[in-house]
Amino acid sequence: MFTYFHNLAIYKIISRFILLSLVCISPQLAFADEKPAIKFGVLSIAQPSRIFDKWQPFANYMSEALNQPVEIIVPRGFGKMKKAITKGEVDFFYINSHVFYRLTQKDIAVAVAQMKNIAGGITSRSEVFVKRDSGIKKVMDLKGKSIAYVSPMGAGGYVAPRASLNQSGLNSGVDSKEVFTKNLSNSIHGVLLGDYDAGTMCGVNYKLMSQKIKTGDLIVINVSEPYPENVIGARASLSKNVIERFKEIVLNMPKNPKGVALLAEMKSMKIQSFVKYDKKSEALTKSLLKISRI
Repeated sequence: MFTYFHNLAIYKIISRFILLSLVCISPQLAFADEKPAIKFGVLSIAQPSRIFDKWQPFANYMSEALNQPVEIIVPRGFGKMKKAITKGEVDFFYINSHVFYRLTQKDIAVAVAQMKNIAGGITSRSEVFVKRDSGIKKVMDLKGKSIAYVSPMGAGGYVAPRASLNQSGLNSGVDSKEVFTKNLSNSIHGVLLGDYDAGTMCGVNYKLMSQKIKTGDLIVINVSEPYPENVIGARASLSKNVIERFKEIVLNMPKNPKGVALLAEMKSMKIQSFVKYDKKSEALTKSLLKISRI
């Protein structure tokens, strides 16, 4: 009898020890089994807090679809984005077509998808606007004047409008002064307040901003040739299987009820959906860069 109870006591002690060991080890096992987070970089002129707010729902959607964490990374500027991609600190990224073209020339980026804007196109045109009572009616009236661009790395905020002005006979930056506001609203307010003689930005963005800012005192005097819309890219060193899986989910968002709901929220960023990347976009960007002499 003594032996039976003695063995039973030992059994209970061993059982408790094993149970406690499993409790302590299981979180570590769960952590070890969890897939590493995919880093999604967003290059934007907006404040980081606003970028996170706008893009976190997309990260959540992709995390659920991939069954893998997706984290938003916000490199500030082209140089930092390029460095992050090169070092493998960013896996996928959302950037404008000008920046994407620059990265492809370094063989460090590949296309995943292209943005279709809320106007239904994969290209946009930039517009040059001035105050209605400024006396400026055509491009050559801007000679000796100041022009507000959004960003020197912008596609619709610099490359396309500068190319258009050059084609119209105005050597931007020589015949006129170039100013970079780094903010859409700053460009519009700056022209309205007389800080700049003209401003320029993507026409779709101009319409979106006109819903927030009264632009009745402004007129558009020039419209650029089309330029490619923003791109979702991936670092070239990333696994092809990972890229294809990410691409599949992004392109099929309109077929998923949750994806449809998410895309509805992204309209404020002029995004209607994401479509298959058109390789011809790179030739278009190359041409605009040549004309703009950037």
